[in-house]
Amino acid sequence: MDILQGLSIHVDRGEIVSIIGPNGAGKSTLLKAIIGLLKPRDGHIFFNGKDITIEHTEKIVALGIGYVPQEKNVFNSLTIMENLEMGAFLKRNIDDITNEIFNMFPVLREKKNQRASTLSGGEIKMLAMGRALMVGPDMLLLDEPTAGLSPKFRG
Repeated sequence: MDILQGLSIHVDRGEIVSIIGPNGAGKSTLLKAIIGLLKPRDGHIFFNGKDITIEHTEKIVALGIGYVPQEKNVFNSLTIMENLEMGAFLKRNIDDITNEIFNMFPVLREKKNQRASTLSGGEIKMLAMGRALMVGPDMLLLDEPTAGLSPKFRG
């Protein structure tokens, strides 16, 4: 059974798009297909005019797509700072980018030397988003971005 059929989406630069639907509708499947974790049986995925349907995830990330999955995906044994640095492995101005992330998520600055394993679910989500932003993606895919966040951070 195909989860996604006859789907066509065009997103312009700077546009924010939300995909909504019930559990099992294919929202996560769509994001995983875009980032290259799942390959579609047919059809094509284009990003900035390039067909990325058969590209490996690493190449898709290098082309400018960031992804924060629904599942926890941080390195628990590393500190917050080390996790962020892992996201910026291709960048030279890590300190500047890290400061931008800390401005977005001040709680991470306060805990930057703590291991990720000590964070709450919402703080882990912030760390995962921060790490994805470290490379300055042209497009950021967020799967269930507010899951685990306190109401204070959902607005």
